[in-house]
Amino acid sequence: MLKKSGKSAISGVLLVLTACASSGPSKRATEDVGPVSVRARNSLATENPTGLVKVGEGFERAGNYPAAQALYQQALAASPDLMAAKVAVARILAPMGRADESLKLLQMLVVENPKATEARSALVDAYIANADYKNALQTFEPLITSSSSAEVYDTAGRLAYISGATDSARIFFDKALKLEPENPSVLQHLALSYALDGSFESAVALIQKAMDRPSAQLPAQRSLAIIYALSGQTDAALHIARSAMPLEEANNMRPFYQLLPRLDKEQKAAAAMFGRIPVNAVDKLNGK
Repeated sequence: MLKKSGKSAISGVLLVLTACASSGPSKRATEDVGPVSVRARNSLATENPTGLVKVGEGFERAGNYPAAQALYQQALAASPDLMAAKVAVARILAPMGRADESLKLLQMLVVENPKATEARSALVDAYIANADYKNALQTFEPLITSSSSAEVYDTAGRLAYISGATDSARIFFDKALKLEPENPSVLQHLALSYALDGSFESAVALIQKAMDRPSAQLPAQRSLAIIYALSGQTDAALHIARSAMPLEEANNMRPFYQLLPRLDKEQKAAAAMFGRIPVNAVDKLNGK
């Protein structure tokens, strides 16, 4: 059905969402959004809808989702074929409590636009947020074959590891390091994969290599803290964390470090690679 209906099906659904959230013509605004004046909004909508999306992303990063939604909707109304606006309108629904709608819209976008990298990446992020790592990896695969960047291989490695494909994960990490031998993020994730397998000495050695770059020292120390937590050394993990982040933030990490060794393999991997622990895992461990 989706493939037969064409791109108009996606645009139609998204524009319905836009209309439902607005009391007037969405292409021209009648209100300011924070420091963005109505004049600036309308100017961008007419001359640069992509710029309007970029402004909305700033609000989204700041956690002001209604403001971001208003700008995304206006950009989409101004330019119904703009993929960045389509993705943004679908994506912003998730943090606004409509995660199921967001996921379905992103799935539709990918079905109708299989070569649209922006839509595919957003769907991967949505799957990760829903702890659906197998579908995330499957959705990500076309990006792996069409790109040769270290960042893409790094993400593929993390997703493969969480999905249980340890050997494939190592291959992806190795490909990333062949492109960028000193990439600190790749070294950290490779190190975490060894720690998750119980090879703590190898993990620490890789982290030490990542620390050779001054700009990577703090992130690497955070990963080192996770490695010690995975080995059951909570106090050591906290000591390391306190040198890598503000004291209050480090102290707040204690429950996370205590919980890590008690999770099952997939949950540990998700926590280490993406910083995500399912709520049901916490409830189960607390006897709820």
